[in-house]
Amino acid sequence: MCFITDMRDANLIKIMIEERALVKLIKSIGENEYSTRDLLKKLGAYGYGHKLLLKASERGLVERNIVKNRTYNKLTKEGKKMLKLAAEIGV
Repeated sequence: MCFITDMRDANLIKIMIEERALVKLIKSIGENEYSTRDLLKKLGAYGYGHKLLLKASERGLVERNIVKNRTYNKLTKEGKKMLKLAAEIGV
């Protein structure tokens, strides 16, 4: 059973309900680190996928690191928490 421990968990659940596409993005990243191009290829949505990626970064769910001419994306602690909550509630 899932218990909301603090307000941040409630906020993550709200994001999961309102923006299901972000959940798909978070699940696609998982525990790995992907370049933006590889991640968007995996999602199959370049334009919309990139907007989602930027939105996830703004919300603190994804960390973006630039190495030479590539941007690598991985989940933050909040992103991992959202991934865990999504698995618990079956989203």
